[in-house]
Amino acid sequence: MTIVTVPLSWTCVDWHPDETWGKVLRPRLIDHGALVNRLDRSVYVIRLAGNFAISYPKGESPTVYIGEGNFGNRIISHKKWARKLEELVGDFNFQVCVATPRVKNQENTYLDTEAALLQRFGERFGTAPLWNKQFERRRFENHHYSLDKLDCVLGKRSGAKYLWAIKPMKASPFYESYVKTHL
Repeated sequence: MTIVTVPLSWTCVDWHPDETWGKVLRPRLIDHGALVNRLDRSVYVIRLAGNFAISYPKGESPTVYIGEGNFGNRIISHKKWARKLEELVGDFNFQVCVATPRVKNQENTYLDTEAALLQRFGERFGTAPLWNKQFERRRFENHHYSLDKLDCVLGKRSGAKYLWAIKPMKASPFYESYVKTHL
């Protein structure tokens, strides 16, 4: 089986839960270089853009969700939990990082990329991100991903100075999701 290195190029923009897909976020992604005609098979990472991170079992990360598919169609469900988190910590932005991985004759590469991101997150932080309820199955074991390209959206960015790392307590609506995937 031939190893295929999957190219990943991330487009990252700020996002506030009150912003709409069509009028605000989609144009912002396009302005920053996202290929709009490829967003239907994308992988995306939602990160905290403030001065705090989430405290996971093996370290801190601003990543709160890893997803796949058409982010424009999924943004409504993400707004609901993003607003809940915003209620707890105050008004702030999130950062959305989107990639559109492609491998010839393998349309589901984006699904494998999501699984690889979740797997790598679990290795580094001992769990899935805060709002992911499960790990996903890899679809192409011959797909290889640069750890640098995965890690750049999963962990702290170079120069980031987080003042706090928080985690949900049992009374939080986030607690069940938080502990469900601990390794």
